[in-house]
Amino acid sequence: MTVHDLVAEPLRIQGRYAPGGRERVSSLLELVGLQPEHANRYAHEFSGGQRQRIGIARALALGPSILVLDEPVSALDVSIRAQVINQLSTLQDELGLAYGFVSHDLSVVRHVCDRVAVMYLGKIVELASTSDLYAAPAHPYTQALLSAIPIPDPAQRGKRERVVLTGDVPSASDPPSGCRFRTRCWKAQDICATEEPPLVARGAAAEHLSACHFPSTADVLSGDRFAPA
Repeated sequence: MTVHDLVAEPLRIQGRYAPGGRERVSSLLELVGLQPEHANRYAHEFSGGQRQRIGIARALALGPSILVLDEPVSALDVSIRAQVINQLSTLQDELGLAYGFVSHDLSVVRHVCDRVAVMYLGKIVELASTSDLYAAPAHPYTQALLSAIPIPDPAQRGKRERVVLTGDVPSASDPPSGCRFRTRCWKAQDICATEEPPLVARGAAAEHLSACHFPSTADVLSGDRFAPA
């Protein structure tokens, strides 16, 4: 399929291609930073970043208000990744879009997202605004994830404490009883094996939710489960 056919397919499926379908495809390509003449080429003729832009144009074809982006920049190198993220931010402002952004790259999440949900074995274990979550993570799993973010400045490496988790990741189809994270958690106690902690607000921040019987932000900086990053 040509790029035109790829981007036009949602319009055709919904019976919205005619009239003006070709012009709509051209405007979508321009919207994501491509040229209208690119419509006659094939996807394999483009770079990874350009192919991602084609995918975004296709996703925007029907004028959605919400886009779900599953690892949208994971296969791109750093410079192209930054271009695509900036393009997504621009489109969000111009079109009033909401994004559901799924990623393992917490540096990208911090740059893109307003609110973050951290999941472990299919369950949300912490939910907060990006600023609150990165400044004061309450769940032990979130603390471990954030401590593993690479530090760009070599002079600062080794100065930050690192949460070191032990044990294998359990099966999501047969999770541990009670708290799913308890088999790898340094704070686990008897109650963690028998009662699943609810996702509720803990502390002063009413919109900062965590699913932990013993939430705390102190362990990010101290404790015998930590080693220099």
